[in-house]
Amino acid sequence: MNFSDKYQDVIKEARSLVQPALDLSAKMMREVAENSPSGLRERITQTVERPGKRLRSMLLFLLAKSNGETEDLTRMARAASSVEMLHLASLVHDDVIDRSEFRRGQSSMHSAFGNKIAVLAGDYMLAQSLIFVLEEEDRRIPKNLANAASSLVAGEILEIDHAGNTNISFEEYIQVIEGKTASLLVSCAKCGAILAGYSPEIVEDCGRLGLHFGIAFQIIDDILDYGVGAESLGKKNFEDLQNGLITLPMLLYFQKNSKEEMENFIKNAYEPSTANLIVEKLEMANCFEDAKNIAYSHLQKATEVLEKLPSNHINTLLKDFFEAMTERRN
Repeated sequence: MNFSDKYQDVIKEARSLVQPALDLSAKMMREVAENSPSGLRERITQTVERPGKRLRSMLLFLLAKSNGETEDLTRMARAASSVEMLHLASLVHDDVIDRSEFRRGQSSMHSAFGNKIAVLAGDYMLAQSLIFVLEEEDRRIPKNLANAASSLVAGEILEIDHAGNTNISFEEYIQVIEGKTASLLVSCAKCGAILAGYSPEIVEDCGRLGLHFGIAFQIIDDILDYGVGAESLGKKNFEDLQNGLITLPMLLYFQKNSKEEMENFIKNAYEPSTANLIVEKLEMANCFEDAKNIAYSHLQKATEVLEKLPSNHINTLLKDFFEAMTERRN
């Protein structure tokens, strides 16, 4: 079995373990969409019902179940619905900013309905995401989600500020993805640990697990954006590069080679022949493999946290999940 097959098998097993919680969360989000104001109802329903991996929810649910105690399905589903709705709101806004025509293989909201509707729909979904946990008895959960929302916006602004900056440092790149991607996974991991009844120290440890998992997840996404090992992404290849975003594979190339020639190629990345040439140069410099190794090092740090949790089937499944993550294709 290759790693790609293992990744799919791990995802399938994880999903089967938490399917009741996933189903309840999906029901909660559909109800929010269907009860939206008439001008937003159809648009938000389409967004909520688009197929997605729900990896954030699965991480939250697995950690919530990892202590072996009786879980509260409703609290778990509300927390996950909050995370997923916040994530969807950010994607709607991202597509406006990036002028992306497609999301998960379908027309993005802004390309289908215009920027004004997309921005307002994203705002409404953001508000609804926090309403999901308004009555949560453990106030750490809404606080974590509010912090994630703030960090997500800060990360997106930082990314915009660095667009077109070929002098962005490795530290600045990590700072961007800690905000725009990892912050939500930090929140998922902490909420799962809180729902599992872990000590404050373990909750913080799980936050670090989410941080390293989130960084690794975004690095793999950045590799897939070049079309390397990708399948069914639901978006165009080279979208990041065409938007002026310098991600890890290109950063690693700049560490080893002159920027001048590559900067000229980047300006014409929308041309298929130039895009293919960029990939070829990065492959020859081992940039994709080096980036994958950095992602794997973060996944190892996430795995180290699992040693502090009870030894059981869910813990083993999470380890397998992290190990196979570098070989995901979408």
